[in-house]
Amino acid sequence: MRTNPSPFRPLAGVILLCLALTPALRAGEDSAAQLLHTLLSPNTSDKEWQLAADSFQKLPADVAIRSLYPEIAEGIPGGWSYAAYNCSDPHRDWRNEAWGRFCIVNWLWCQTVSCGKTHPLVGKTLLELWAHPQSAYGQGVLLSTLDSYAWIPEAEEPVRFLFLDSEAASGLRLQAAICLLHHFGMKYQHDVVTFALFGPREKRDPLFRELASPVHARLSGVDPAVVRLGFGLLLEEMALQQDRFAHRTTGNSFYGEFLVANLLGTYLGHPFTPDRLAKYQQGEQGKETWYRDTAENAFNWWLINKARYAN
Repeated sequence: MRTNPSPFRPLAGVILLCLALTPALRAGEDSAAQLLHTLLSPNTSDKEWQLAADSFQKLPADVAIRSLYPEIAEGIPGGWSYAAYNCSDPHRDWRNEAWGRFCIVNWLWCQTVSCGKTHPLVGKTLLELWAHPQSAYGQGVLLSTLDSYAWIPEAEEPVRFLFLDSEAASGLRLQAAICLLHHFGMKYQHDVVTFALFGPREKRDPLFRELASPVHARLSGVDPAVVRLGFGLLLEEMALQQDRFAHRTTGNSFYGEFLVANLLGTYLGHPFTPDRLAKYQQGEQGKETWYRDTAENAFNWWLINKARYAN
């Protein structure tokens, strides 16, 4: 007599498979932890360190990422400095008492996530860690890694939620806004521009550079709100420069306002840079004059044309 197969048989198979995989996963994580301990120990010999590094780089990406992340989330010793940008040679960095630990973890992290564009598991692992970011710096690393190396469609909702969260750290919201522009073009344009217009200068400046960049402008065209944002930054920079000159602050330069004016000219398709006349070729003074005249050309253009960008 034929009997119907039990509906619980497939579920039982899944449970058995999970029970079989769990010890293997734990063994992989234990191995990763041991290798990382060896790599971060100042007492490791050169030969042991190289063998451990080779073995760590052969670990599955998700195991390596989970092992590294608690160290990553600790942040940068002493905050950002020149040393933070110089962690590129593990053979030189790993014995550095103050920076070695950070440098090695950062190097291993970059090596591991670089395959993210072709391995969706990297992005999925980052999103799992997103639920428990451990620190604002740690969440920023997850976000920048998703943005640059491992974007997956499931990341849109948590990134959008972070951007709209008024209680979140402003730096993370800025990072989330730029990430949304990178991956969705115009979809969040209005929200990001509104966020920029009412934010402090340190947020408005990077968002303007992103919104007015040639890559994004090819999608958006000329947005009047972005033009207003840019000229607002230019006027602020010119006022700050006048204040610096009034107080005779050393090292004054028109380069800051030049950068804003030059990007505005590119965005509008109306260059504000003057021709390279002889007076602009006279060393550092000539260069500063060129910077200043570019900003003044942009300012004068705005006085005439700003009504066109009022809405």
